[in-house]
Amino acid sequence: MLHLALLADEGLVSIDLGSDIWVLIIFTLMVVILYKTAWKNVLAGLKAREERIRSDIAHAEQARAAAEASQKEYANQLADAEEKVRQIINKAAADAHKIADNINAAAQAEAEARKEKALADIEQARKDAMRQVYLEAGEIATEIASRILRRNINAADQQNLISEALDQLQKVG
Repeated sequence: MLHLALLADEGLVSIDLGSDIWVLIIFTLMVVILYKTAWKNVLAGLKAREERIRSDIAHAEQARAAAEASQKEYANQLADAEEKVRQIINKAAADAHKIADNINAAAQAEAEARKEKALADIEQARKDAMRQVYLEAGEIATEIASRILRRNINAADQQNLISEALDQLQKVG
């Protein structure tokens, strides 16, 4: 066998051409066998993995786009809902003002009606009192007239009758 010894004294590296050729032949045979059998499977697996990764990236991109669209739609719906709430609150406030105004107007109308009724009652009571005064005055005048007719009146009697009539009128009034 061919055996070359480099640094024979030290024995660190030795080259054996026969062994090296066989190692090279075996390595080449293994590469050819692996290429024909395993390499295709490894490449197919790598390609499948690459395709799966690309597919996952595409799906993730689609999901991100869908999420952004959903977020925009949600923001629009939220803005619409907030606007509707504002409109409802404004309408409720306007309705409350209308109701308050209606209640105030009804209360004022009722107060005015009560005031008018009270004034009418007072006027009626005044008329009734005046009628009573006139009736009493008429009775007093009739009584005075009947006294006058029953006796002869002198100036003193006339003064007494007038004083009595005035006293009776003051008692009635």
